[in-house]
Amino acid sequence: MSLILGSGNTKPQYPYDMWYGVEGDFTSKDSNLKRVGNMDMHRTLPIQSKLKRFVENADGSVKYYLHQNDSRRKDSGANAIIDSTDGNVMLEIPSYYVKVEIQGTKWIYAISEYPLPGFVKMERKAISPWYGTVDLDTNTAISGCFLLWNGDEIARDENGFVKLSPNAARYRGGSGNGDSGRDGTASSMLGMARTSINKANVHPLCKNGTHIGAYRPYNQIAWLQRIEYASLHSQATFNATLTADGFHQGGLGSGCAVNGTEWNTWGGYKPFVPNGVTAILGNNTGKVSYTIKGWTGGDKVVQVTSYRGLEAPFEYLWLLADDILVWNKEDTIVAYLCEDPTKFTSHSDSAATAPDGYSPIANLPMRSGYINTNSFSSKGYSFPDDTTGAGLTTGFCDYFWTTYNNATLGRGWFGVLLAAGANTGANAGFGYLSTNNRSSLANAHFGFRLCRF
Repeated sequence: MSLILGSGNTKPQYPYDMWYGVEGDFTSKDSNLKRVGNMDMHRTLPIQSKLKRFVENADGSVKYYLHQNDSRRKDSGANAIIDSTDGNVMLEIPSYYVKVEIQGTKWIYAISEYPLPGFVKMERKAISPWYGTVDLDTNTAISGCFLLWNGDEIARDENGFVKLSPNAARYRGGSGNGDSGRDGTASSMLGMARTSINKANVHPLCKNGTHIGAYRPYNQIAWLQRIEYASLHSQATFNATLTADGFHQGGLGSGCAVNGTEWNTWGGYKPFVPNGVTAILGNNTGKVSYTIKGWTGGDKVVQVTSYRGLEAPFEYLWLLADDILVWNKEDTIVAYLCEDPTKFTSHSDSAATAPDGYSPIANLPMRSGYINTNSFSSKGYSFPDDTTGAGLTTGFCDYFWTTYNNATLGRGWFGVLLAAGANTGANAGFGYLSTNNRSSLANAHFGFRLCRF
């Protein structure tokens, strides 16, 4: 890119050295990336280090930040209230600057804290650190954790069921009141994410400026993780040890992986990990063991990942995204992005025009498959571009799913699902993109994250 053309004594100095990023090659299937830019920033990770959980006021402003190492406390060390009654718990993505440079077959994805020449500002955003649920008394989408704790262990009763705050039934997950019959059982939805609801039905629950336009913040966090680990393979084995050069290595490992048949038997694909299990990690990256009671064949332990405060980033529940729609036309598949939350819509499946506020941003592959290469927008948002020749650990490592070639379902408008379910296995990851479901579909393992920006 233009900022790295200087060499020797002619190399530009501050502020032109104040960026860092990764370089890849469209012709290579190697999922490892080359670190470029300021190597010290690859060690200190100034932008990634600013991701932090907080409790918000009703207008979205910060009421207080949560502790770096324990989200059950304020950054001051005092006890925090994270059951949503003090405000939604959110994860702040700071404002920063991004530039994507393509020269020949090589591409560079660069980020900076400073408005360097050619860099585009990414405005501050907030997304719930875990999947959202609903206040059943006020019909409001919220973000909270209702767990009780014994030290750093989740409190459990004599049956091994988790103990929750007294108000947990007000925020029952799953299908809400429809799952009240599960209370007190191994598959209770108390403390869980709200699912079994489609985007159109979530819309009126989002109040005071919140929404579920998750594609952009999710995609930004995905690239922050790729830059941090210099890899496109987000499911590579988790390794907390730095390299000899002081860089992060490996990936985030698998998500909350389970067998789909067993999951269906346990709870009909409903959530099985209470929101906030990773509160004890604060804003740090790591994994927390969680025991699911009553699983097929006995209790099951899953590993719940958190990437810098984003709990269960992939391979748990499918993530609804209101800011993106896909139009399967006769001869092309086009992704449409909307940046105005007031215009978010699910749109008619058979509409002949794009909805107001949605603009074409990328052409998508005409066939399902592992993502080989991605295309990039000027703001650094990326989309599957080619699904030829890649695999579980090559190319972008994750899967793209379309119904374009299905004669019955293959045309019209479709919604988008991110992150992938717990039974998706090695196909899952930060880059997984499913466009084979209509926006009107609700499913027991489709959830949402509350957003604000």
